[in-house]
Amino acid sequence: MALAPHLATLAIATLAIGWLMALAGLQKSALELKRRRRVCPTCG
Repeated sequence: MALAPHLATLAIATLAIGWLMALAGLQKSALELKRRRRVCPTCG
């Protein structure tokens, strides 16, 4: 069963809007990227 073109377009548009909103949030400092946990060199 093939995906209908209008559903594929809707899915792509939704993902694009979400991506742009995340980028806007990062630029306005409303969001922050998650930092990796630091591992202590002595105790691992």
